[in-house]
Amino acid sequence: MLARIPADVAKRLLILSCAAALLTAACSNPPQAEIDYGAGVEFVPFVADNLDDAGLGNAIALDKDGIPYISYMIFPGVLAADAIPIPRPIGAPFISTTAKGSEPSQEGSAVGVASVSANGTWTRGAAAQVQDSPPGITIPYGPATVDSLIGSTAENTNGTDIAIDATGGKHVVWAGRDGIWYAGGVGSFTASLVDEWTPSLAHSGPLGRPSVAVDEAGTPWVAYTVDTATGQAVQVATLAGDKWTSETAATIGSCSGSGCSQPGPTEIGITATGPVVVYVDGVAGDLMQASKSGDLWTSSVVHAGIVPSGLSMTVGSDGATYVAYYGDGSVYLATSSGSGWTTAKVADANPGEGTDNLAQTTGVARDDAGNVYVAWYDEGKGVLLSSGEGSAFTPVETPDATEGGFPSLAVSGDGSHIFLAWYDLKSQDLLVGIQGEVSDLLIAQPSPTPQAPPTSAGPAVECPKDGILLVAPPGAAAAGFSVTELTAPADKSFAICFDNQDPTVPHNVDVFDSQGGTSLAAGSIIAGPALEILEVPAQAAGSYFFQCDVHPTTMTGTLTVK
Repeated sequence: MLARIPADVAKRLLILSCAAALLTAACSNPPQAEIDYGAGVEFVPFVADNLDDAGLGNAIALDKDGIPYISYMIFPGVLAADAIPIPRPIGAPFISTTAKGSEPSQEGSAVGVASVSANGTWTRGAAAQVQDSPPGITIPYGPATVDSLIGSTAENTNGTDIAIDATGGKHVVWAGRDGIWYAGGVGSFTASLVDEWTPSLAHSGPLGRPSVAVDEAGTPWVAYTVDTATGQAVQVATLAGDKWTSETAATIGSCSGSGCSQPGPTEIGITATGPVVVYVDGVAGDLMQASKSGDLWTSSVVHAGIVPSGLSMTVGSDGATYVAYYGDGSVYLATSSGSGWTTAKVADANPGEGTDNLAQTTGVARDDAGNVYVAWYDEGKGVLLSSGEGSAFTPVETPDATEGGFPSLAVSGDGSHIFLAWYDLKSQDLLVGIQGEVSDLLIAQPSPTPQAPPTSAGPAVECPKDGILLVAPPGAAAAGFSVTELTAPADKSFAICFDNQDPTVPHNVDVFDSQGGTSLAAGSIIAGPALEILEVPAQAAGSYFFQCDVHPTTMTGTLTVK
């Protein structure tokens, strides 16, 4: 059974020291600093959101300019038993209500949206949150307030999906504890209930994970599967004005016994001939397609007897449809150009024993040249990625994804950038790996960072006699620095001798006045083995923080000046 592991308490010590007059500017709009990773095609992972428990149910879509947008759920962090929850910084989406008078605050969730712009700036906001933002506080993307997010948990919600229309409008759906929800907008989001479920769920089982697609007119189409009195129904809903119209695209008969499965994820795409829906017939164990001709929906078998799970789907620029899924110990790709389906095995895969809303996902994407990319989870190996022409596939390296799960995937039309999102099962973070020409990957960090590319410090560099040694050993991206506590003298400058002994991934050291605060001194991103001397200006006595800007959740420590 998959489990989310309580994160290190130190990771949860978030921004506490922003001055009141600077809260909005300093906390909700991090400085725009860049890291230039040099040249060559590489896969570079980034922490897209590390506040509380962020990243379950993620989905990714690109706008017309190739900018990625990721939707995902945000829950209160799962902390160690003796840990004290730390308030979220101002400017972050609300996942609990503010206590009023004698009324206690209430925990819930938010439907997050994160993106990285063409100039390398990360924006982390939301499509929906549990309460209105107070006057003077701006949450990116202008989230709608959805009361039923109060009381939402990882157990009674069931994933998100996102689509971006030609005008830049964002369309986000999720399965909440009281039904299927939609939030859409350009400048800000407006939320509406697509299909209500009463009473509210303690477990998401009866509501399958939904998906959303947008047609050329900008109309959102939402597909999902729900339990009924006679089995299950595959529903397709469209929005006209502010009203949703739902119709049944397919039905699945009832089953008996303990082997009956809950509704699985349902995928929808828009082709030249209309909407196409792919779903799971849990009774027959088949992967199915439903398509509409006029007013009539008809179903056909895509892959029989495979007991599929973890569906993902994309429609290529030529109208061909691609579906990735697990079944019989493998991950598969099904392809249709309108005249029937062909299937190909991508790789052996063990998605673990996660069930219902915590079952592992796949990701699939296609570029305009016809190259297909498939991402999946393999227990013990993490998130994996392969590419090919549709029948044979070659693995793509995904460093730092061994602790990951629940992948989603997108690729730019020209194939120059692959965007792979996943949830880190250990740190409870949303991560995004970007593969492309790394000289183009100028990704902002939430604090000032150097703009120099990875360099190798020459052999003439030597640590000063009174320098403070800090080592990044091989495997530091996961294991951290060699030490997590450093000591320096007060009121005088000092040097940190950063020894990067890791030959696989570049690292640096960045010293802050507090976690999430202001950078006091930042070293270059250097590829190991290499040694760099970081000169730190004189500091008053107190406690400070340091991190690697490439791995800000796993490579951290405290600096005591005394």
